[in-house]
This record gives sequence, structure tokens and C-alpha cells, in this order.
Amino acid sequence: MSERKAVTKQMALRYQKTGCKAKGALLDELVNLTGWHRDYARAALREALNPPRPRKVPAGRKPTYPADLQPALILCWSVPRAPASKLLAVTLNYLVPMLRAEKALDVTDTQATRLMLTSASTIDCRLAHERSKMRLRGRSHTKPGTLLKS
Repeated sequence: MSERKAVTKQMALRYQKTGCKAKGALLDELVNLTGWHRDYARAALREALNPPRPRKVPAGRKPTYPADLQPALILCWSVPRAPASKLLAVTLNYLVPMLRAEKALDVTDTQATRLMLTSASTIDCRLAHERSKMRLRGRSHTKPGTLLKS
């Protein structure tokens, strides 16, 4: 693909300076070299001399729950044996202060507040990777015995 672009750029310089009949011949030559459709080759010749546009990076917003809260959320999720996110969102209000009192959870006051305000959908997103680790793989989890074979 880079060779096609290089050829197109070289031909675009000649294409810009020539007359109408010579442009047709150049276009035929480019179609034979690249295998492109004639309309696409014409558009490629026009665009070849334009400078590339800089890509716009969306600004986005700062994350409300930064990455340093992830281990604390995983700990709070694993203590009550991995409950569903809606149940965990409710239990975080009394679980976080309890774990901080026992020195099991080492977070600041602002981090603890953010952790307690986390919604169920955010918890689902943040714990998706941890849940996938626990998922059983395979079709069946029983071993075939002699009764099953017969």
C-alpha cells in the first residue's frame, strides 16, 4: 500500500501541471499500475498533494474513580465472597469503614468516600476482568463415568 501511495504522489505532481488530454493518459497509467478503479484513482491523485490532516483526539473527562481505587474495590468485593454489583454497592457504605478500622483497607478519606459512592454499573465495569477469571471454562464440568458411557 505504501508503494501505491508513493507512486500516486509522484504522479500527482505531473497530473497537476498537465493539460486535460495528458491527465487522461496519466490516469490510465495509474489505473494500470495500481489496479484501482478510475474514479478512485482520480480522487487519490487529487488528495495526494494535500497535507495529512491532524487527528483530533477527543478531550474526554477525567475519570471519577481513578485506577488506584481498583485494588481497594477488588478487596471490598472479595471479602463478602464476590456478591453482585447491586448488592455490593449497598454494602460498601458499611464495609469500607469497617475494613479501614481493621487496617485491612489502606485508603485516604477522599478515596473512601469515592469508593462508597460508586454506582453498581461502575462496579460492574471495574470488576469485569476479575469476574472473567472466576468463570468456569468448557462445556461440562462432570467427568464421564461408566454409567454415562453405557
